[in-house]
Amino acid sequence: MTIKEHLRKNFILAWPVMLTQAGQILVNVADNVMVGALGGKHDHIQNPEIGKVALGAVSLGNALFFMIMVAAMGFSFAMSPLIAQADAKNNLKRGSAILSHGLVLNMIITVLLITVLLLVSPLMYQMGQPTDVVDAALPYLEIVGYSMIPLMIFQSFRQLSEGLSLTLVVAVATIIANLLNIFFNYGLIFGNFGMPRLEVEGAAYGTLISRILMVFTLLSAMWFHPKSRTYLSMIKFKNFQKVIFRKLIQLGIPTSLQMFFEVGAFAGAAFIVGMAGKDDLAAHQIALNLASISFMLCTGIAIAATVRVGNQLGLRDFHTMKRAGWSAFMMVAAFMTLAGIILILFRHQLPTLYIDNADVIVIAAQLLIVAALFQLSDGIQVVLLGALRGMQDVNIPTVITMFAYFVIAMPLGYYLTIERDMGAMGMWIALGIGLTISAVLLVLRYIYKTNFLIRAKEEKLKLDL
Repeated sequence: MTIKEHLRKNFILAWPVMLTQAGQILVNVADNVMVGALGGKHDHIQNPEIGKVALGAVSLGNALFFMIMVAAMGFSFAMSPLIAQADAKNNLKRGSAILSHGLVLNMIITVLLITVLLLVSPLMYQMGQPTDVVDAALPYLEIVGYSMIPLMIFQSFRQLSEGLSLTLVVAVATIIANLLNIFFNYGLIFGNFGMPRLEVEGAAYGTLISRILMVFTLLSAMWFHPKSRTYLSMIKFKNFQKVIFRKLIQLGIPTSLQMFFEVGAFAGAAFIVGMAGKDDLAAHQIALNLASISFMLCTGIAIAATVRVGNQLGLRDFHTMKRAGWSAFMMVAAFMTLAGIILILFRHQLPTLYIDNADVIVIAAQLLIVAALFQLSDGIQVVLLGALRGMQDVNIPTVITMFAYFVIAMPLGYYLTIERDMGAMGMWIALGIGLTISAVLLVLRYIYKTNFLIRAKEEKLKLDL
């Protein structure tokens, strides 16, 4: 198979996921734009401080929520490579068993993590954050926290669809739900369409409602597709097998930690930046929201890499598997280079979409220069994590991400932001360095792992796959 054919197969799998992520990005951007517009020139209540505090509250609330959420999502991500491997062998019974076991495991973990979230959220008052920002963040966080239950149900069925290479089904369901999210947010944040004006809490309720609707939309779409309907009809919540739970946990814990370390670094960055002041925190949220657009789109390519590598692992075609991963690497490198150029060219205009505050806009524009420089590293590391996950290689990549973010990026970020008084700029320089270290080490790991599998097959060594 030529590189061109690999790129075509990657694109067929990736573009619906990228469309799904684009829909989610649209919601995230809309949330931040609407929250930032509170008290601005388009709001009947004229008080610019409201928008600044609201953006800071959403930034802190999401920072803590995403740290908890990704711990749950990591377990669900363990499902797709196992389902892809079973699908390559046309083992429907195995695939449906992974879904039922994964769904039960995800719900247990979700309930535990929501409890942790509600217990630790009041600690934000002891983290040196502005009191009025924390006051607004706590009710937002509680409502969004409960939305993790429908989100993880959706995520479980999403992993089935993507493991079966049915990425378009997920895209349709997600986009419909995201459009409804924007509708409810616009009504509940500002009090439009006869809805109550709830400001920051309105954004949280909009998210909760849309995630509930997202589950029903996805299940409906999956039921109308013959292949996914077959798997859904075979789900049985009995005769659970320890071996399947063990396999999901073995893959899920490291995958969860990988995501936790990266998202935790950016979440921790929000708290460190918050110590520098409201302007820096608001600018950080704007820059992070813009930089996450390209990152979220890259996850589409990463999921394509996971599925295609997982398929070839099941077929034990390691040469094709290696080229599939490299073709995803090429796609993300080209895409993120373009994204970096766009961020630099429009760094002064993009922040104005979020807030009407000159001081915040100036800081955000400076942060976007740094964000543009680490776009390539960010894309490479997320795609290679996906490819390695497809090979069920998760332990060493977890150590790599922990080292890059928590040993290098976070301590350096605190030093530059607070000790060197560089504000948000110091934190973003540190994050860029951490992402680059992660990308380089993951490239080396991918080369080693693929070469090892190829050599082991040629030497007829026994492999536990």
